[in-house]
Amino acid sequence: MTKRQRLLAVMAVLALGCPLVAVAAQEAAPQPSRAVEVRVRVTSGGRFLDDLSLADFGLLEDGQAQTLGSLALVRNGRVARQEGIASVRVPPARSYTLLFQLVDWDPKLMEAVDYLFGSVVKPGDSLALVTPFKPYHLQRDALAQRTSEELSKSMKDVLRKDVLRGNGEYRDLLAELRRLSRAIGGGSGASQEDIDADPSTDAESGFGLEMQIDRYRAALMKMEGIRLVDEKKLLAFAESLRPIAGQKTVVLFYQREFRPEISPTTLTRLMSLYQDNPDILGNLMDLFQFYKREKTFDINKVKKAFAAAGIDFHFIFMEKKNQRVFGATMREQSEDTYPGFVEIAKATGGTADSSSNPAKAFKHAADTSATYYLLSYVPAGVEIGAAFRQIDVSVKRAGCQVTNPLGYFTK
Repeated sequence: MTKRQRLLAVMAVLALGCPLVAVAAQEAAPQPSRAVEVRVRVTSGGRFLDDLSLADFGLLEDGQAQTLGSLALVRNGRVARQEGIASVRVPPARSYTLLFQLVDWDPKLMEAVDYLFGSVVKPGDSLALVTPFKPYHLQRDALAQRTSEELSKSMKDVLRKDVLRGNGEYRDLLAELRRLSRAIGGGSGASQEDIDADPSTDAESGFGLEMQIDRYRAALMKMEGIRLVDEKKLLAFAESLRPIAGQKTVVLFYQREFRPEISPTTLTRLMSLYQDNPDILGNLMDLFQFYKREKTFDINKVKKAFAAAGIDFHFIFMEKKNQRVFGATMREQSEDTYPGFVEIAKATGGTADSSSNPAKAFKHAADTSATYYLLSYVPAGVEIGAAFRQIDVSVKRAGCQVTNPLGYFTK
């Protein structure tokens, strides 16, 4: 398995357990009691409302009204205000996991890293970083022993280097698909400037059409294998974070991707020209199957697992411009995974942001995670067997937007 396969196999290398297991081992959560704690954010006009009381909230579990026992307003891991029974377990520290699914380096990530160390993580917090090349884990005492400037510079150097060297195979496949798409399409519409910029096109044209299609299909299959998102490992990642006490913030930087495909016009023309050649015709028809994208994981199952694990998941979709490739159609490469990650973010009470400025999007995600209400209640009724209980939180004040995790598993 290649480095990029390890990255994409578990939501940008979520399968790599080294740093995540280390985080989980540092601070296991206390044994759960009957009390359920729910992280809630309430906003109005984009502003967090910090003046709500326990009486302002209502909570339903599977449609049944529950009696809330306590409320705590938490800012940056500390209790700013509390009321009700003193049973809220406020974590002494926070954990952050940052995942980077990137093909190309974006300089704006420098600003995101500066904000991370300058305004987000504090001594006592833990930080796991997963790049396209390898995972890293920053020990808690490092944040106390080194300055934020030193840590920021070190991480920026590592991140840039790993993005550039960690996706070499993927970039090579993209280049090969571009060359083959143009060669199969006959280079239609290509200017001399475009041909000069990619002289390998001439070399591809020396192969017969049947061999070009075979090579194109092989490259397409290899790319699909690299992009695989493994549902089982997504669930395993959520389970690995579940025992960790306190707030668990996970941020996924996912860069928009485009895949060079032979244009529909070219495919139609070639199928008409070679309708008497079963080998070429069969290969062309096979390509339509590769172009059909299916969901790669059960969104409902994964979002329940992330919500039940107490993960505060934020999805940052990094926009980038589509490249023009003559003789090919640049197809959106993220349409099969994008909706799933957006749903996971909503189900955990996190954010989903599509932006060409990852630094601005990260600041929004980090600031959103910093402040929240923690509600506590003991579920009414008798617990029977293992089941997922859906939670719906409301407030009496009009014009408010309420976000909270989707629910939890009873066992």
